[in-house]
Amino acid sequence: MNNLILNKKIILFGFIFTFFSSFGQSFFLGLFNTSIRNELNITHGQFGSIYASATIISSLVLIWFGKKIDEFKLINYSFVVIFLLFFSTFFFSLISNVYLLMIAIFFMRFSGQGLMSHTATTAVSRFFSKSRGKSLSAIWLGLSSAEFILPILIVFLISLFSWRTVWQFISLITIIFLPLVILNTIKEVTFSSIESNEATSEQKFDVKQWKRVEVIKDFRFYIISLNMLAMPWIITGVFVYQSF
Repeated sequence: MNNLILNKKIILFGFIFTFFSSFGQSFFLGLFNTSIRNELNITHGQFGSIYASATIISSLVLIWFGKKIDEFKLINYSFVVIFLLFFSTFFFSLISNVYLLMIAIFFMRFSGQGLMSHTATTAVSRFFSKSRGKSLSAIWLGLSSAEFILPILIVFLISLFSWRTVWQFISLITIIFLPLVILNTIKEVTFSSIESNEATSEQKFDVKQWKRVEVIKDFRFYIISLNMLAMPWIITGVFVYQSF
C-alpha cells in the first residue's frame, strides 16, 4: 500500500478512536448526571463518590491491561477494545441501583476514556516518528470535535428519548461502525510500519530507559504529577457537575 495512504488511514483511525473515547469522558457522562440521580434517588455527593471511586479503580486496571497492546497485533487489540466499549455502553443502559452504577462507570471510564484514547495514542506514536507531534495533534482533534458536537446532540436526544434508549443507540453505533473503521484503516498496519517521509536509517540516542518501579521511586515523578493532575481534577469536577 502507498505509504501516504497508509499515513492518512492511521491518522483517521486515531481521530475516530479519540472521538469515540468521549463516551467515557467526564464531559459526556456528566450529561446524564441528573437523569441517573433522579432515577436512583441519590445525592450529588453520592454520585461524585461513586464516580471518583470507579475512575480510580479503572486507572489501576488500565496500568495492567494497557501494556497488553505491546503483546498483540494492533488490529486484534483494537477489536477487544471495541467489544469492551460496546459492552460498557450497553451495560450503562441497564443501571438500576448504585452497585450497577459503580460497575457501569468503571467500565465506561476504563474502555472509553482509558483504552480508546490509549490505543489511538500508542498506535500513532509508534507508527510515526519524524512527524509524531503533528500526528498526535491531528488525532486529538477527534476529542475536541466530540466535545463540540456531542453535548448538543445528547441533550436533544434526551429530550426525545429516555437516557437508557440513548445509551442503547450508542452501543449499536459502536458495534456496527467501529469494526468497519478498523478493517478499512489498520488492517495492514503493524508497529514496524514507518511513515513515508522517514529516513531508512535510525538515529540512536543514548537515553536511559526507565523501568516503572524506578519512576515510582523517583520523587520528581510526584512533583510533576501533582502539577499535571491539578487541572484535570478541577475540570473533571466541573464536567461531572455541569448540570448542577
